[in-house]
Amino acid sequence: ATLAGPRLVPQAQAHHFARAVQLNFPEVGSYAADWFPAHAADLEEIERMSLAPAAEKPDLLVWPEAPAPFSFQDSQFAKIASTLAIRFGHPFLAGAIEWKSPVNPSDTAPHGGLLPYNSALLFDAQGRRTFVYDKVHLVPFGEYEPFPLIHRVVTSVSGEVGGFHKGNKYVVGQLPQGNSFGVFICYEATYPGEVRRFAAGGAQLFINISNDGWFGRSAAAEQHLRMARVRAVENRRWMVRSTNNGFTVSVDPYGRVFEPLPPDVRAAIDLPYDFRTDETIYARFGDGFAWLCVLVSVILVAATFRKAK
Repeated sequence: ATLAGPRLVPQAQAHHFARAVQLNFPEVGSYAADWFPAHAADLEEIERMSLAPAAEKPDLLVWPEAPAPFSFQDSQFAKIASTLAIRFGHPFLAGAIEWKSPVNPSDTAPHGGLLPYNSALLFDAQGRRTFVYDKVHLVPFGEYEPFPLIHRVVTSVSGEVGGFHKGNKYVVGQLPQGNSFGVFICYEATYPGEVRRFAAGGAQLFINISNDGWFGRSAAAEQHLRMARVRAVENRRWMVRSTNNGFTVSVDPYGRVFEPLPPDVRAAIDLPYDFRTDETIYARFGDGFAWLCVLVSVILVAATFRKAK
């Protein structure tokens, strides 16, 4: 069965390519005020990779979640992103920090200020920001503190405690020709019920942006990829996955991995993908079928015990 299984799975046709860039920025706890001038050479190299000509003619550019002060509210990044999208000539999606007024009633900003969100931004071919998704499921201690009263204890163990606030919508974005996508950030890929919301909301393509560099050389980065692959299969969607440092790949609707970039390199690769509109049982009903199986099993077991008496 193990040998025959892959042969029975149909081939998924891809008619598009996405240029995914693995930035390979080092993990840092804070950003200096002169970060952009200090990293000018890195940014120029990344821009060259993003715009390099290719036979595949990519029609989507993806930068990952990254340990960098990318924010649309920073004019330096806004100019870079807008100009890059115009020069690329197609949509450009990038991970960034979004500063905005609170989106949840329970959040309060000091003195009416702005709060940070771990976000994904889409720029169209005219350089306009047309879409924002704020990460809904944050990583406790890594991206927010679930117990603020023990702040000193937590920071004494790790200086990488984030202060992000969670988003409140699983937003589906629009691409040219009426196509749609859902983007989930980092560990959101491990939650099937949440990723399913994008497919149920009409997403025809999945995009996963992540920063797996803080896993180091452990097996966690590969485990993260394997969990993300299952999301593609559950919903029968192509997935484009761009990481700062990890495994940058595309995954077809049957779990096949294409063109993996290895960790610890800065590179760009053109990944095959396509749009799908078909609906799986899981995408339509979620865990309902699994709970139905549990109920049937309980009834059968109860009936067996009853007969035994």
